Amino acid sequence: APQPSALAPVSAGPRVALVIGNGRYRHATPLVNPANDAADIATALRKLGFEVIEGIDLDKRGMEDKIREFGRKLDRASLALFFYAGHGLQVGGKNYIV
Repeated sequence: APQPSALAPVSAGPRVALVIGNGRYRHATPLVNPANDAADIATALRKLGFEVIEGIDLDKRGMEDKIREFGRKLDRASLALFFYAGHGLQVGGKNYIV
């Protein structure tokens, strides 16, 4: 019997990505690399055909807006990716982005 190809294309729906790089914080140590890392990843994903929702140095409201925008696109997406560069922390075994 024929074997399915490991390189078979993903279904025809769009590929979407949410890319956030937060390095400037009001109440935490600033980070140098997240904005650059996020920009590089966003560029690479666009070259791969992803529709990229990108956010750099967002506050809480800005992050929530980008996450909602990403969420609206998930229903029609064949593939979704989330990339975050910035501070994170773990509390009671749960991970949080800052």
